Amino acid sequence: MIKKLLIITISILAIISLIVIYHFKSANLLPMENKHIVLKVAGDINFPPYEYTDENGIYTGFNVDIMRAIALSTDIDIKFYPMSWKEACEKLKNGEVDVIEGMKIETDRDKYYEFSKEYLENSQSIFVVEGNKDINQFIDLKNKKVVIQQGDVSVGNLNTLNNVNIVYTNDQEQAINKLLTGEADAYIGNTLTGVFFINKLDIKNKIKIVGKVLNPTKYSVAVKYGDVETLRIINSGLKEIKKNGTYDKIYRKWFGQPVNLPNWYIKRIIFFSAIVIPILAIIMLLFYKWNNRLKKEVNKQTREINNANDILVKKNIQIKLERDFREQILNNIFSGIVTINKQGEITFTNKLAEIILKSELIGKQYVNTSISEIINFTGFVKSSGEKEFLIASKKLYINYKVDILSNVDEDMDEMIVIFRDITEEKLMQENIRTKDKMQSLGNLISGIAHEIRNPLTSIRAYVELIPKKFDNPKFREMVSKDIPTEIDRLNSLINDLLEYSKPQKPYKEKTDLCEIVNKVILLLKNKLQTENIIIENNINKNIFVFIDKNQFRQVLINIVLNAVECLDKQDKRIIIWSKVKSNSVLLYIRDNGCGIQEETINKIFNPFFTTKDTGTGLGLFISYQLLSENNATIEVQSDIDQGTTFIIEFCHMEADN
Repeated sequence: MIKKLLIITISILAIISLIVIYHFKSANLLPMENKHIVLKVAGDINFPPYEYTDENGIYTGFNVDIMRAIALSTDIDIKFYPMSWKEACEKLKNGEVDVIEGMKIETDRDKYYEFSKEYLENSQSIFVVEGNKDINQFIDLKNKKVVIQQGDVSVGNLNTLNNVNIVYTNDQEQAINKLLTGEADAYIGNTLTGVFFINKLDIKNKIKIVGKVLNPTKYSVAVKYGDVETLRIINSGLKEIKKNGTYDKIYRKWFGQPVNLPNWYIKRIIFFSAIVIPILAIIMLLFYKWNNRLKKEVNKQTREINNANDILVKKNIQIKLERDFREQILNNIFSGIVTINKQGEITFTNKLAEIILKSELIGKQYVNTSISEIINFTGFVKSSGEKEFLIASKKLYINYKVDILSNVDEDMDEMIVIFRDITEEKLMQENIRTKDKMQSLGNLISGIAHEIRNPLTSIRAYVELIPKKFDNPKFREMVSKDIPTEIDRLNSLINDLLEYSKPQKPYKEKTDLCEIVNKVILLLKNKLQTENIIIENNINKNIFVFIDKNQFRQVLINIVLNAVECLDKQDKRIIIWSKVKSNSVLLYIRDNGCGIQEETINKIFNPFFTTKDTGTGLGLFISYQLLSENNATIEVQSDIDQGTTFIIEFCHMEADN
């Protein structure tokens, strides 16, 4: 009786299946539109248990089985192309294959690939031998020897620790063997791959996993960016194999970890436990009503898919518009922009860069272009400055800045060069400088006339009195004393003028600030000792500035001698010290003299301005000019009866301390 009932039940189920298949086809539920589609599937040739060639030369693995299950569920054909991981990524970018069967979802990859729904969470773990009690978490790897596979991303984690001795291997099986033989204290690798090899080598009682998992990432199937149709087929297949339990079977086959019973299995148990002939009859009666509802649901899902596709298309259009807008902004700014990858290839330029350099640059090696004249590209080093060079037989002045564009993957970092043509600005600066010099020349001529007239008047007066008072001994004494003094005064004026008129083109070189100050102090030692003046040099060692040594020595002498003449106290002191800023050096020269009056402090750098009874008033003026020629600035601060401080600022300094 039971045998007959079983035969009747099987017959009824067969009839129901035929009816369901017929209606599925009429409702377009089976993927008939996917027939005759052949997808080229690329994968890593040596990445067990995900994908690899076994000892019999058969391409197998978890991802291979997943792709085969997707092909069966979507009624498509697939062809596998095992290759290196790098080659697989390049071929998918270029459209030579349709699918990479397994890839981590990372932000820097979404501009090249589209990703399916994730079907696995990938991670890395720390493996140690069973008896190891020193390593329980990631931080315990300090001062330890750690083995990883060549090219593994965990090297980034290890670089955050101190004194980690990293040992590289060709694959993870070799890494585990080094751990077993005691050649390493720990091994970091893919969690599931590590478990696979542990099971394969039957060493479960010899190796354990410690600490938290590292670098958890989602894992999915990848297609070329914009290939929406292939992505739809893959997602449909993944959904189906998860729903019918195929995915869970493949997972248990390769990784052997317990998973929840699939929904289809639970439903089947409930169904067969309660099945009886009367219920089957009721199901037959209700089938057509269910089928109509199913058709409505299919139509609803179809509309939702179409709407999702429309949204995706609009999103892609929006992304393209945003990229075009950013490119338009870059093409309309007032600076040239060039990016260079680590292979020395120019990857991007805006329009102004090609206009300034008068050539097309994208795709060329920078050393074969004018960019090589702007920067010395010996590595990814930040820098800035100005360069003068010829382009199309025309002299250009370029102001540039070099910076680093950092990516998640350090190997993808690029150099960005931002530069601007400042030729016209240079010409304007020269014109302004010429105008200033002409104004200074007017003041200079006026001062010369005044300074020369005074000694000449004295000399003339003596000459006119010689016939009348030559016999007067006192008169002859005054002549022999005053006329040489006035002549010396004229000679000093002429020497200062000659110094001022010399070409002020400095020879700038790297100069030790403390050393040159010590030499000036040594030069003025007798003068300072005679005047009972204490001078202190508190400049730190190994501070360097770029300046003409001889010109800067003259500036220091002028400032120190001015300070000497202002000291009228019993405790006479001059203190010199320095301060290092982010991109400059400050030199302070302070005395405790009488100070400078407020109404005259703004005039001390003018030619022929002096408050002394003797002197030409050219010392500080010449010092100001020399510092300007050396790209340095000078300012003064003073308090009456407290003293005066001169502050010199040097740009583009170097500090070794």
